[in-house]
Amino acid sequence: MSNTTIEEVVVDLTMNNEFTEAHLKITREIYDNHWKKFYPELYGDKLPDAIEFEKFDILPAASVTGNQSHRVGARSVRTKLLEIKQNIERNGFKLKYPPISWFRWHDGVDGIECITGDTRGEILSLPPFQTTNRIVALYKRRPGFTDEQVQDSIESCGLRFNAIHDPAAPLSTFDVKRTVTNAIQRYLDTDGKAGVAPTLDAITSRVDYVCGEGIFQPATKLNLIYEIYNNFNPHDVVISWSDVATAKYRISSFMTRSKLVDTDKVKYLWTSFELYSKAFTRACKIAAEYPNAEVRIIIHTGTLKGYDLSSVYKLRVQKFVSEFENIVHVVGAAADKDATDLVGATFSRIKIYGALPTLGANHDLETPFILSERTGKFYQKGADYTFDVSEDDVSEVTDLEEFMEAA
Repeated sequence: MSNTTIEEVVVDLTMNNEFTEAHLKITREIYDNHWKKFYPELYGDKLPDAIEFEKFDILPAASVTGNQSHRVGARSVRTKLLEIKQNIERNGFKLKYPPISWFRWHDGVDGIECITGDTRGEILSLPPFQTTNRIVALYKRRPGFTDEQVQDSIESCGLRFNAIHDPAAPLSTFDVKRTVTNAIQRYLDTDGKAGVAPTLDAITSRVDYVCGEGIFQPATKLNLIYEIYNNFNPHDVVISWSDVATAKYRISSFMTRSKLVDTDKVKYLWTSFELYSKAFTRACKIAAEYPNAEVRIIIHTGTLKGYDLSSVYKLRVQKFVSEFENIVHVVGAAADKDATDLVGATFSRIKIYGALPTLGANHDLETPFILSERTGKFYQKGADYTFDVSEDDVSEVTDLEEFMEAA
C-alpha cells in the first residue's frame, strides 16, 4: 500500500461509530495491491458466471434486506460471534480482511441482498459499537442471466466466501446441505436452467465449491454428498456405513435385522475393507476365546469415492479378501512345524463370510452379500447381482489405489 500505515488499517469503532471515506480509500488500496490478485474467488474469474464484483462502497447499515438464509446453521454459533466481538473490542476492526459482501439487484440502495456479513453486521450493531454504516463489496448481475441463476450464485457465494478468510462464523454441515438442496430444487423447478442437477458428479462439484479448502475433512464432505444425493434419488441410494449412534445407516442395526448375530457356534466380526490386518488379529482373538465357534467376517466398504462406484465397491471387497488371505498364508507358512495342525485348525474356523450392500442402483440394500465357497462369488439371496472374489472380475483394473487416483 502506498502511504497507509498499520495503525490506519485498524479502526477503533468504540471511539467512532462510523466508517469514513478515508477507511474506504484504504480498502480500495488493499484491493489494488493484494485482494485483486490473491482472491479471484471473491473479485475475479473464479466467481460464478451470473454475478460480478462491482465496487467497494460505504452504505447505511440498514440498506440490506433480510438475513443470509443460506447460513441458517451458522446463526446458532454464538461462541464464535462472541469471540469475534471481543477481538474487535480489544484489537480494533481490521480493514486488512475483505469486507462484507452485498448484492445489488437494481441501481441505488433498494433491493440489496446480503451475500456474507450477517455475523459482522450483527456484532457492529451491538454496544459498544452501534456502527451506523458498513464498508461493503458490492456485486451485480452479469448481463443475460436470469433471476434464478443469480440467486443460485448468491447462495453459493454466501458459503464459499466464508471459507476463504477470517473473521467469519464457521460453515456448518447444515449450511451446506440446505444450500445444495435448494440448488437442486431450483434445478428441478427451472427445468435445468439454474441450480444443480441431482447427480453425484454435480452435487460433488457444488459441495466442493461451497466448502472451499480445508473446512471439512474429506470423509465429512463425502457423507454430505451422499446424504444430499440420497434425498433426491431414493431408488439409487449410496450408503456410507457407520456405527455411530446418530448414523442413518448403522452397521449393528443392519446385522441384527439380517440375523447376523452371535450364537454359541458362530461369532460375527464386521470390519472396514481397509483394516484387514486388524481384522485378522481380532478374528484370531475371538477364535481363541471361543474354541468351538466359527468366526465370520463381514466387510463394509466405508464411504465410496470415484467415477465408477460399482467397480470401486467390488475392488474394495476383493482387496480385503486378497490381503486377508495373504496374511493367513504368511502366518501359516511361518508357524513351527509342530504347530501347523493347531494353526490350520484355528484358521479353518475363521471365514470371510460376506459384505454389506452399499449401492441402491445395484444392490438389495436390506440383504447382505454372502461369499459362496463353492463358486467363489459374492451373492445376495433372491438377487441376480454377483461378483467374483478375485480382482480379475474388473477388466484392466488391478490396483485399487491406481484406480482411485484415476477417479
